[in-house]
Amino acid sequence: MGELKSAWEIALEKSKKMGGEEPVILSSNQRAEIAEIRKIYAAKTAEAEILIQDKQKQEIELGRLRRDRDRKIESVYKTKEK
Repeated sequence: MGELKSAWEIALEKSKKMGGEEPVILSSNQRAEIAEIRKIYAAKTAEAEILIQDKQKQEIELGRLRRDRDRKIESVYKTKEK
């Protein structure tokens, strides 16, 4: 009888069959760093939603915050844990 596989292992196999990239395995430090970035930017987003009353300016600021957050998270993915 075959080995039972976790949902993660099955999804990984399916993504490989579909030509997907290898998933990035993050260290616990990297996961913690990403969680902290998300927490900080969630607070900044909430602050902008409260303080900026002009909808157009608010959307511009929220877009900038999303880009900054995503750029910082991407940099964590690109760093190699030693």
